[in-house]
Amino acid sequence: MVLFEIITWICCFYLLFPLISASLAVFRSEKLEKDPAHCADFACVITLYKEADIAWPLVRSLLQQDYPKFHIYLVVDGIEEVRTPAVSDKRLTVLKPEEFLHSKVASLDLALRSMQEHHSHVVVFDPDNLVPAHFLREINRYHAIGYVAVQGKRIAKNIKGTYAALDALGEYYYDFAVRSVPFMLGSSSTIAGSGMSLEKTIYRQNIAGEMQVLQDRGLVVAEDKSLQLELVSSGHRIAYSAAAIVFDEKVTAAHQVGRQRGRWLNSYFGQLPASLGLFLRGLFRLDWNKVYFALMVSMPPMIMLTAAAMLLAIASLWIKWPYFFLITGCVCLFGLGFLSILTFNKTPGRVFKSIPKIPLFVWGQLSGILHIRKASKDFMATTHSEVMEIGPLWEKRKREFQYLEHRWK
Repeated sequence: MVLFEIITWICCFYLLFPLISASLAVFRSEKLEKDPAHCADFACVITLYKEADIAWPLVRSLLQQDYPKFHIYLVVDGIEEVRTPAVSDKRLTVLKPEEFLHSKVASLDLALRSMQEHHSHVVVFDPDNLVPAHFLREINRYHAIGYVAVQGKRIAKNIKGTYAALDALGEYYYDFAVRSVPFMLGSSSTIAGSGMSLEKTIYRQNIAGEMQVLQDRGLVVAEDKSLQLELVSSGHRIAYSAAAIVFDEKVTAAHQVGRQRGRWLNSYFGQLPASLGLFLRGLFRLDWNKVYFALMVSMPPMIMLTAAAMLLAIASLWIKWPYFFLITGCVCLFGLGFLSILTFNKTPGRVFKSIPKIPLFVWGQLSGILHIRKASKDFMATTHSEVMEIGPLWEKRKREFQYLEHRWK
């Protein structure tokens, strides 16, 4: 009985957590210096694996940045012969390891060891990303006022098709719930693994540690998750830049959902002990950043949370029937919070229309649960197919971000 009550209250807490947090955050406003004098020197790192052509649109979008100090490092791994680069520019360096690395962490380590010493910050991209011309300028605004780590606004690049729209729905939700909201409440944004910028010295230290893990275990699945915990644990606050937009390719098929979610679930359970440790340290030291961040990253994935709530509701009818109404009410409020967060983040109507098809995505996520053990031995990289240029994409989509337009003009 006592165990049932404890689990129920924890479940209800997390069902209400997103709605309460978002409701408090929307009343907060962001204030930054308009024209910071500080000008970071960015090393833009792209880690390419097996797919030879997917990164060139991103390279071209970076070369169009309205920012003076940056250099691009493209790490090409898993490809036998590297053809003549599709782009030739003195601001681009293509790195090919002598032997296949088969690891994003090893690719990042190669880039860090190969880059010029004058860079002050490192920006990490996935090869399928695209960024508008103001991206680096907006990231620099946060470094200029002292933040050592900044996460940009990850948004779906492709939203056509059922699975792409459903994946985009999740991206819009998490972009607000776990990146924008925590930062507005005085805590830290989570790191998405791409579109993030960090001080080079700090990042070098982190990747050196991950390389040791790679040598010991043979695989690092979620280097971004351990990085964010390390940053917050060290007393840093991870900033979130809503105007630093980075487009990210979404999955287009059910099997991609299973592979991707399997990797994410594996990283969640792998980092859970460290998250709980961070919570206890934050509680002991009365550190709001640590406490809130630990609570947020410890929140179970939506499919697990809602499934647990439904099982608890059914069990409550036999164990303690008044709890049925408590759990059911919290589930309804969780649904309200989900819709509210999508609304707060200006989610496009065509993405909203995919909500009735969520059960299809849930089925793919159930497949992901079966891939958890495999994700401990295989990186399970997602393949990409949406090759497009930033120019046409930005012209088509920039109206979605009119509420941020004053920032990049």
